[in-house]
Amino acid sequence: MNEKLRQGVIRLEKRISKIYFAVLAAGILFAVFTAVSYQNKIYTRSDGKEVSIWDDRMELFKEGNTYFYSTRLPDNTDEKVIVYNTVHMELSVQIDGDKVYELKSGGGKSVKTTGFCWNIISLTKEDAGKEIVFQVTPAYSDSKPKGSFLYGTYREIEHKILGERIFRFIIAGMIGLAGIVMLAYGLLIVKKGHDTEKIIQFSIFALMLGTWSVLETQILDLYFPSNIFIVFLSHMMLMIMPVPFVLFLRHMYHNGESRMWSICCYFNCAVTAVRVLLQIVGAYDLRETLWLTHISILLSALIIVGMSIHEIVVNKLTRQVKINSICMMVILASTVLELGIYRFSNRSTPLGSVGFLFYIVVMGIENVRKSRKLMERARESEIYRKLAFTDELTGLYNRTAFSQDLENRTEPDKSAGENKIQPTVIYMFDLNDLKKCNDTYGHDYGDQYIIMAAEILQKLFALDGKCYRIGGDEFCALIPYVSQKEINEKLFMLERYIRELDRRKFVVPVSIAAGYAVYTKDRDTGLSETMKRADEMMYEKKQEYKKRSVSA
Repeated sequence: MNEKLRQGVIRLEKRISKIYFAVLAAGILFAVFTAVSYQNKIYTRSDGKEVSIWDDRMELFKEGNTYFYSTRLPDNTDEKVIVYNTVHMELSVQIDGDKVYELKSGGGKSVKTTGFCWNIISLTKEDAGKEIVFQVTPAYSDSKPKGSFLYGTYREIEHKILGERIFRFIIAGMIGLAGIVMLAYGLLIVKKGHDTEKIIQFSIFALMLGTWSVLETQILDLYFPSNIFIVFLSHMMLMIMPVPFVLFLRHMYHNGESRMWSICCYFNCAVTAVRVLLQIVGAYDLRETLWLTHISILLSALIIVGMSIHEIVVNKLTRQVKINSICMMVILASTVLELGIYRFSNRSTPLGSVGFLFYIVVMGIENVRKSRKLMERARESEIYRKLAFTDELTGLYNRTAFSQDLENRTEPDKSAGENKIQPTVIYMFDLNDLKKCNDTYGHDYGDQYIIMAAEILQKLFALDGKCYRIGGDEFCALIPYVSQKEINEKLFMLERYIRELDRRKFVVPVSIAAGYAVYTKDRDTGLSETMKRADEMMYEKKQEYKKRSVSA
């Protein structure tokens, strides 16, 4: 990919990133507003938090869209609870006809769902032997209630729930933590342009995946019951997640500039915006429009597969594409295996999460490896660039750098249709008696003379310009023109620095002939003529010094 095309891709990527961050921010703000304004309405006769487990012993019958679960309570119910986990359900619980618990959506038409909720029904010794009825009404027509109930003490059930889900929660947390570490690495360590965009998009994807996975464990719902914000945040993570993933992948492919990647991202952002808007206006809940995200994810998968096939057929596979393909197959295998186990044994496993963690860790390490390699190359390139533009003896810029900077001070003036030269002062310097120093005391002292003069000039122009060594004992400086007063001050400070240096009693008196010229459009057709005028003034100063030396 050539540099112009690469920059175009980067600009497009930044535009897409701004869009999906804006949509994500809007969705999260609405989730916060909804959580504060439309929290679920919960009625319970007890504030106790005692919970645990009960096997399915409920009798079930259905009337219309409502499910009724009923059973006779044991003879000893003191300090016991029944915990029933609902997903997008309204719930009413009665004991011998008396309502003891109720869960209802507080959003009306705007928010239909009650989210994920661990419903805790506290029992007393007076409830022993009575009939308990759970009246469950799905918030959506395609939802069905679960049929398992947990009975016992709160601590027993809490330990059971955590025991069943904690491993998946830890894995999800590790995925999110990996995203945070990679984001910090990309922003704080990797320099701009050294694969930074790819690392940041990968870390955002990992962070979103980890957040979504943590929320899906429902452990947070145990401690933040009926929290609509958790439900909405889970939807937002799932909706936006494919965008940073696609933006990350495109950097690994030779056809990363293809419009198909951009179409995929824009379509996903549009779907997310539509879903959020429909939720805000109360037309459809996020749960009801989930199928749009499924279509978007399927489209992303098809584009990724198509681009991968194109990469295999047309281009030579790179190391990163090979590793990414292997990791994707691990994710696919682990997910299929998890679904198979659940299908045949009805037992949930964290194999899918393990597959994603494997992907994040392996690709994270590979990204770090490549970025470090690019950074090392950049450092080497910087060293070579510095050598190409730096004088070895003095450390000042050399003639090559001077010629390039002269060109850089000329910029096109589109309104006038010609080049425009910035207001510039060119100073020319030449060391007096350098030949005498070399002939009398040797070239080591001559080099020392040159170095001392370079230090003076570097100090003089350190704040507002650049200084160059363009010949054996010839130096020049470029600074923006401000005023004649500033030029006079520079020359005055130069004489002062020379006197201070001369007090060291070098083998020859330290003396620098200086000349300058200010670019003016009327006198100069270019900076080369300005430089010539400065050189002429410097030569006159040098001749004056020689006359004084002869007469002395």
